[in-house]
Amino acid sequence: MKMTHHKFMFLIFISFLTVGCENTFDYSPYAIDFNEDNRIVNQKNIEKLMATECDDTLTIAFTGDTHNFFDETEQFVETVNQNPAIDFVIHVGDIADFGLPKQFLWGNSILSKLAVPYFVVIGNHDLIGNGSEAYQEMFGAFDYSFIYNEIKFVFINTNSLDFEYCGTVPDIRWLEGQLIPTEYFTKAIIIFHTPPSDIGFDASLTEDFHHTLGLYHNVLFVVHGHLHHHEIYYPFEGNVTYVNVYGVEHNKFNVIQISESTYEIETIGF
Repeated sequence: MKMTHHKFMFLIFISFLTVGCENTFDYSPYAIDFNEDNRIVNQKNIEKLMATECDDTLTIAFTGDTHNFFDETEQFVETVNQNPAIDFVIHVGDIADFGLPKQFLWGNSILSKLAVPYFVVIGNHDLIGNGSEAYQEMFGAFDYSFIYNEIKFVFINTNSLDFEYCGTVPDIRWLEGQLIPTEYFTKAIIIFHTPPSDIGFDASLTEDFHHTLGLYHNVLFVVHGHLHHHEIYYPFEGNVTYVNVYGVEHNKFNVIQISESTYEIETIGF
């Protein structure tokens, strides 16, 4: 039987779509397909940091809540790169807005321009959709730590609401294990996104969390984001200092200089 003109044109059209679909259609916005430069970023930066030497003063730049503020994040990176005193950068979470892999890629493409190592803790916006998988693919474990210059930096997931207040976020047992004194560190700094005062933090764990922070009297201070403004405050009877750092949209960031067991906090504009 002869093929009609309409059937012939239809087959031509389908063939065109089949051949050209790779260039015509995008993958699902939830597809995670990171290249090597965008995988296990925190671990790679730990290795970079360990290959450097620190003088008597450790200088750390803090930013966070960069979702939706790409221009400001670019300016932050440029400002940090112009300051040779900064040893590394800590991002206190919310690099993505809706947990989309592309948003992680956009954010990391800017941070990767930093001239110094950088580390990212998980934020609540990062966990939307399949953001938990995207974060772990790009940055690694939610809870991680490293020791540098005899200070232990402990990054912990405190976004309890996004885990339906399951009772293990934050993981207080893990936190206590990290703070047990050893010969390798003298002080610890705890970094997280959602503070205990926020509804996103499991209120049933607040007392245990605070108790654990003071258990060994070795926490120098804690740093968090989520609230976007800057504040130094002393909740829970004042024995642990909390530092809430600026969100990048304020065109400011906080720098903390640490020397032995003392530290100074300053604000830098850009």
